[in-house]
Amino acid sequence: MKKYLLVLMISIGILALAACTNNAETTTDDSEVVVESEAGSITKDELYEAMKERYGEQVLRELVYGKVLSEKYEVTDEEVQKEVDTLKEQYGDQFPMLLQQSGFKSEEQLKQTMKVGLLQEKLAMKDIEVTDEEIQEHYDALKPEIQASHILVADEETAKEVKQKLDEGAAFEKLVEEYSTDAGTVPAGGDLGFFGTGVMDPAFEEAAYALEVGEISGPVQSQFGFHIIKLTDKKQLDPLEDMRETIVEDLGRAKVDFTQVEAMVLQELEEANVEVKDEDLKNMFEPAKE
Repeated sequence: MKKYLLVLMISIGILALAACTNNAETTTDDSEVVVESEAGSITKDELYEAMKERYGEQVLRELVYGKVLSEKYEVTDEEVQKEVDTLKEQYGDQFPMLLQQSGFKSEEQLKQTMKVGLLQEKLAMKDIEVTDEEIQEHYDALKPEIQASHILVADEETAKEVKQKLDEGAAFEKLVEEYSTDAGTVPAGGDLGFFGTGVMDPAFEEAAYALEVGEISGPVQSQFGFHIIKLTDKKQLDPLEDMRETIVEDLGRAKVDFTQVEAMVLQELEEANVEVKDEDLKNMFEPAKE
């Protein structure tokens, strides 16, 4: 994910700093009571001051960034949902734990913070250009997902023995049961499912992509041992025009100078005449001194 978006994600979500009921009682100083006890009450002002001290800059920064940047840039609900879905796919069953560890009480809080990150991305990419040549070059370098099965053994001699038996007509799945040390794939006949580039061991990946569907490799050494690989399926790349928008986004993000994003945001705040009235937070948007 984007570096500055990750920074926002690990912050607390947007908090209801002024949370209280409409019929709350008031104290003698006219501050609404949010908690009552025999030991004393907690007022809205006390809550605000405590939360401001702990989280004030984080929350105010997120709120101001969102309000100012939304005047010039648009982030749709669909764009936010796409980023959330990517996180869910990446973390799977660990996604709820990610929310909790990052300080979000709900997915909606994550979406609010995610939107601010995407607004910053729109700002950072506003002057970045991606040429047709760059798009074509990127597309030509893409590889489709492939599906492969393997037999993993400890040494090259055993791998050669397995390959010889396969050449003599032995069933791949039977030799998986007999030889493979990858217990996780043995029940599936050695099937590793579909995968793309950058997922497997580099040597394994190179050998797998060099095969034709149905072809079986010779011994391939990786950090895990020696593999006999069978390519079982290969997807087709979508046409360039169907992938153009995604490619432009990827290439544009790669060109972003992340060290300049904060300065760009502060420039937007200056142009919007942002003035913090709270004395404790008054200087929070001033550029850092070198």
